[in-house]
Amino acid sequence: MAHERIKNFADLLNRFDALVEAAEAGPVETEVVDYLRQTRTRIVHLRGSLQDGGRRESPRHPESGRGRLVAGDQALTVSIVDVSDAGFGVLSPQPVQADTAVRLDLDGEQDLAMYEALVTYCAREGDHYRLGLDIFSSLHIG
Repeated sequence: MAHERIKNFADLLNRFDALVEAAEAGPVETEVVDYLRQTRTRIVHLRGSLQDGGRRESPRHPESGRGRLVAGDQALTVSIVDVSDAGFGVLSPQPVQADTAVRLDLDGEQDLAMYEALVTYCAREGDHYRLGLDIFSSLHIG
């Protein structure tokens, strides 16, 4: 099956579902399995958006605020620049390499939100670095 051509979109989703099931059954980290599930959802939404003439899976909206970005043993104070259904755009005082798993903590007025994300983009922007964060898991407390 790995070398067979994909017949249609439903076939693509069936094969993706089989991949997710295999990852769940194997010794794959929970965060990776969560990312796979989220990716499947985004593929479906992206296809719908493309069929409707749109370009992005989910539009960005300007946002402001501060958060704490945790990458390994490093914690950085970041500024939120924009938000979409899929993630955040932030400004960081230091670069964080693309494909790095991070946690973004946002302390709101009534709750604390923690997002597990993958850095998908990192580019210098003035004195800071613009990061694109692709959210694959979240927890809200409060």
